[in-house]
Amino acid sequence: MKHDDPKLIDALAAEYVLGTLNGRARRRFERWRSKEWHVERRVQAWEERLSGLALRLPPMRPSPHVWTQIEKRIARTAPRGAAPAASRPAPPVQKRAPWQAIAAGLVLFAVLLGGYALYRDSAEPPQMLALATLTTEGASQPSWTLAADTELRHVRAIVGGGFTREAGKSYELWAIPDNGSAPVSLGLMPVEGTEDRELTDSQRTALQGASKVAISVEPEGGSPTGAPTGPVIIVADRVKRA
Repeated sequence: MKHDDPKLIDALAAEYVLGTLNGRARRRFERWRSKEWHVERRVQAWEERLSGLALRLPPMRPSPHVWTQIEKRIARTAPRGAAPAASRPAPPVQKRAPWQAIAAGLVLFAVLLGGYALYRDSAEPPQMLALATLTTEGASQPSWTLAADTELRHVRAIVGGGFTREAGKSYELWAIPDNGSAPVSLGLMPVEGTEDRELTDSQRTALQGASKVAISVEPEGGSPTGAPTGPVIIVADRVKRA
């Protein structure tokens, strides 16, 4: 499993919110969610996106056939001497509430799955513009290039030809605020290919107030302290836009 694949993260977050991610997979995802801000952010995004669909669902009542089948099953397991189902008066409407909830839940599940498929197939990524070029000292090519949307909500990191991974290490991106406050982590850099991520509000604010970004070498999984702990191998200017 590629834990830095944004499509995988988004799909798992959607399944988690829908409730279709079960068992060990759900427990693993919950541990992953608790450790990685970008995974937690995708869960929150799906919760916000799908909550509106749930609120728009009309109340539902199961058909009489559903209740008839329930009565038959109850009759098979009823203790001796109990009146047969056919001879008992129909239960009051309020006792049907649990089954109404189940029916509504099934409809909600179908609607949410449809919403997820529609979003997956039709969502267009925001326009990305150059943000920074990150090149290690002595390299002839960039190690990474960064791009972002105009509002600095989404960042794309692209691995270049000037990058060689050090075993057992992670590379963390930091915004360096102009006001002299502590660097703010923008997440781990990919070691191959391209990765898109969505910034939290605090990360976005830090990046807006930073003229420079940096890369530090950290233990695998990232800084354990929330601040750079290893050598800073790259400091680069951030492209400023009006």
